[in-house]
Amino acid sequence: MTAISRISETERILLEYLGESLKSSDNACEIPELSNEEWERIYSIADRHEVSVLMGDIFNSVNLSDKTQSDFQLKTARTVHKGIRLQAINTRLTALLEKEGIRAVTLKGYAVARFYPVPEFRKTTDIDFFLFSKEDEKKAVKILCENGFRPSKEWHANHHSVLFSERNESVELHRLWADKFKNKRLNKYLENLQKESVNQCRTIESDGQKLYVYDAAHQAFYLLIHMLGHFVGGGFGLRNLCDWVVLWENCEDENSKKAFIKMAQDSGTEKFARAVSSVCVEYLGLSKAKCPFPYDNLTEKELTEEFLRDILDAGEFGYSESARMVGMDGSSFISYIKEFHHQMHINFPKSGRVILLWPVLWIATLFRFLRNNKKLNRAPVRDIINKAGERGKLVKRLTSNKKNG
Repeated sequence: MTAISRISETERILLEYLGESLKSSDNACEIPELSNEEWERIYSIADRHEVSVLMGDIFNSVNLSDKTQSDFQLKTARTVHKGIRLQAINTRLTALLEKEGIRAVTLKGYAVARFYPVPEFRKTTDIDFFLFSKEDEKKAVKILCENGFRPSKEWHANHHSVLFSERNESVELHRLWADKFKNKRLNKYLENLQKESVNQCRTIESDGQKLYVYDAAHQAFYLLIHMLGHFVGGGFGLRNLCDWVVLWENCEDENSKKAFIKMAQDSGTEKFARAVSSVCVEYLGLSKAKCPFPYDNLTEKELTEEFLRDILDAGEFGYSESARMVGMDGSSFISYIKEFHHQMHINFPKSGRVILLWPVLWIATLFRFLRNNKKLNRAPVRDIINKAGERGKLVKRLTSNKKNG
């Protein structure tokens, strides 16, 4: 009996042509004969994942409705304009911070957009800098505030500060690559790696100005951790996979592959890294030769499809499903308790160190969850709990490691 595919034909076509759009080629790809309704569906999925602009050659050649075509043209113009503006701000702030003795590494943005055939078509929503100490972060906040930026009063995150320009452009100053994971071994590994990574960044030119970026191995590992952080949260979408494809397609150094694999193995994230690579090879056209892992030793087809199904359903960072919130490391009652306790530590990182305060903080965490759920008009709590358990089974399969702490 043949297993039912989790991926529809429409989605397969979208992924195939999205993969084609990531390659630098003058050869126009053959466009399949689909109905107008099917092309509208493909555009809708691409738009939900914020990758429609990357597929301009396709969407400019098919019969989309006037409304959809107008929406596509508007989003293309906005993406290009914002990308150019953020790139200029990125280089200006890098120089400004370096003048004050602060090395700011660009984590995403142009650091990965430069690998795309048309860098401006890769949607960039903000500027992400990594700073190597809390002192540098405090100093950088002060410098940016003196140069027209203001701190965010609403954004909650323990691993970075958020500031906005007068035109509401966002800059994130990271002191960690991601929020703390439940996995203590991974947290300890990241703590050490982040300190040492000061020796793994180099300079590149952007419009005649200097930017600091990581070498290929560390850039890849950062992207992996970024995806993992979102995966165990609400999820992540296709744009992150596109970054993965173009980075490895442009990596010619076998030593970078070896260095990345060692980081994935030492950190306990190899299973997740293989699953990401498997999806990219099978559906987005990542070359088997360029894949960081041997093709015949990736993830089994059934798990690859299940993982891709979760990515497609998530949309951009899980926003497509109102019942999404977290993916636990399992679906047992103990998994729910562990996840709730972990969320308490995320919400109250300092107070959570005091064991006597835990009962009060649990109540406060529950109150915050219920308040935010109502404010954001999310799905009923029961649906969120059920979805967390359902996704927890997948998360456990992709992240479990007996050696992990």
